[in-house]
Amino acid sequence: MAVLLGSVACYGVLAITEPPGPGLDPDSMSYLGAAESLVRHGTLRIPSARWSDADSTEALGHFPPGFPLAIAVPVALGAVPAQAARGVEAVAAFATVALAVWLVGAAAGSGAGLLAGVVLLVTPSFAFDHWQVISEPLCLALLMATLALMTWSKRPWTYGLAAAAAGMVRYAAFASTGAVILWAFGLKGSWRERLRRAAIAAAPSVIFQGLWVLRAVLESAEVRSFGLRGGLGAAFGELAGTVGSWLAPAVSAPWLRGAAAVAVAALAGVVLARAARRSPAVEAAGSPRRLLAATGLLAGCYAAFVLFSRLFVDEVLAFAEEWHDWSGRVRAAAAVAWLVWLAGSAATTVRDVADALDGGWGYASDEWRGSPLGAWLRTAGRDAAVFSNNTATAWFVTHRPTRTVPESLDAESVAAFGRVLSERRGVLVRFPFDLEEGAPPDSLANRLGLSEMARFPEGVVWSRAPAAPAGGAPGR
Repeated sequence: MAVLLGSVACYGVLAITEPPGPGLDPDSMSYLGAAESLVRHGTLRIPSARWSDADSTEALGHFPPGFPLAIAVPVALGAVPAQAARGVEAVAAFATVALAVWLVGAAAGSGAGLLAGVVLLVTPSFAFDHWQVISEPLCLALLMATLALMTWSKRPWTYGLAAAAAGMVRYAAFASTGAVILWAFGLKGSWRERLRRAAIAAAPSVIFQGLWVLRAVLESAEVRSFGLRGGLGAAFGELAGTVGSWLAPAVSAPWLRGAAAVAVAALAGVVLARAARRSPAVEAAGSPRRLLAATGLLAGCYAAFVLFSRLFVDEVLAFAEEWHDWSGRVRAAAAVAWLVWLAGSAATTVRDVADALDGGWGYASDEWRGSPLGAWLRTAGRDAAVFSNNTATAWFVTHRPTRTVPESLDAESVAAFGRVLSERRGVLVRFPFDLEEGAPPDSLANRLGLSEMARFPEGVVWSRAPAAPAGGAPGR
């Protein structure tokens, strides 16, 4: 059953990401560009740089190397980078669903395992993560592998290695290392044995992350910084939206979705607590209580995956544990609730997938693949260095490295940028996005007295010297 449902997930990912898919977003540039760079040049570099840098690429650092390394394997065998990522995510979907079915089925029976797999397959958020080039699918698979090893393995290096791999795919998943350390330390044994297990579980992450930080120092890569920042209200609002999209995906009204998500979460908490009290000891490998404890610990250490671990592993397992003791009426009510949730989620997933397949998603859409601005940059502007307020968009439409623009409009920065633009015979490209990188290109063009080379619905091109436009409206 695990292999069957995992295969369904794998085939589903391949089906919803058929060319022109998979979907592409700004983060995809770093993953695909770094994988391509590794295969061609043996270094992990992304096709974007600051406007003042001599090199048009920069060392990968904002994202960890795990996903680009995985993409590089099929690329080295001849695959196109985007299609290589598609294959990696299809395999990851197989692993995630198959492991979920196997874990729950082994602990609570084949019926519960089947339900766990079906819940994953019809959840819109799970599907959405797999139809675009992002690192979440591979990270989810590795977290599920970590959970399986915590549940069944007595060797701390196994789940320590899985957690380390997850942390090398997404920085936030480094929190899973804390979970496996606590897990290894919390199992029965003398203090010396507990400390030894904890050290063994921590070793893979210490080694991998240490090597990555050393490489970042040697190559001057800018590794993402973490910490508390302002705007917590917006962050909690985003969290509420995420909770609602996972627990009540078929509900469109925000207030109603929030209420439904709270009701589902409250019911889940009650069932979990009852199931945990009734299950055998944690020490028994593969026992329901051990699985519940492992997922609970992972959820506590990594809040971003609370819903994933709780809903798709703990919840199905807990309901299966309680099912036999419920009366006929309670069973009927629970069955109706599950069927309503499954039907709503399945309908939402089908609708979202149909929308994504209609003309592609993100930078793989018809709009960007047939972009007149991209065509201009590949023809009339093919010899110019590109400076832009959105380097990811520029890379996807030109497939060549792009530099940013200055962060501010102070006189010194503007003058220096003008010199660099002239020296590199560059063009300044503005894309009409709300979230821009650096100073507004229109203001830069105005202060430097740049000539408008071409204007398209998706952007404008300026340069130091006027030239005949190719396909765009005449410059002013």
